[in-house]
Amino acid sequence: MVIDVFKLGAASVCGAIAALTAIVAGLLSDARLQIVLGRAFCSFIVSGVVVYIAIFLFDRLGYASIIRDFEENWKNGEADEAKAEDDTHGGNEELENSDVEETPQEDFVSAEDGGFTPLQADELRHVATDQEE
Repeated sequence: MVIDVFKLGAASVCGAIAALTAIVAGLLSDARLQIVLGRAFCSFIVSGVVVYIAIFLFDRLGYASIIRDFEENWKNGEADEAKAEDDTHGGNEELENSDVEETPQEDFVSAEDGGFTPLQADELRHVATDQEE
C-alpha cells in the first residue's frame, strides 16, 4: 500500500490549519498551555485523518475523473476563446489605435415612461406621533 503524496500533503495542510485555529482559540480563552497544545494535536490528527479519508473515497469512487475532465474542458475552452478573440481582432488594429472617442449610449428613461423620479419633500407622507398631537 503506497501513500499518495498529494493525499498526505492535503491532509497535513488541513490538519495544520485546524491546529493553528485551536491554538489561537485556546490562547484567546486563557487556557493552560498544556490544554491548548493537547487540543491542537488532537485537532491536527482528527482533521488530517478525515481529509485523508475523504480524498481517498473521492478518488476510489471515481469522482476524480470528473475533475480531470472538467480541467481538460476548461483548458480547451480557454484555447478556443483565445483563438476566437484573435480572429475578431485581427483586422481591427486601425480602429483600436485611432484617437476617435466613442460617445456613450444614453440609457435615460424619463419619468413619464416609468423611469426614476427623485422624492420631493411635499410628496412624502408624514406620520404624527402621540407627542405631536
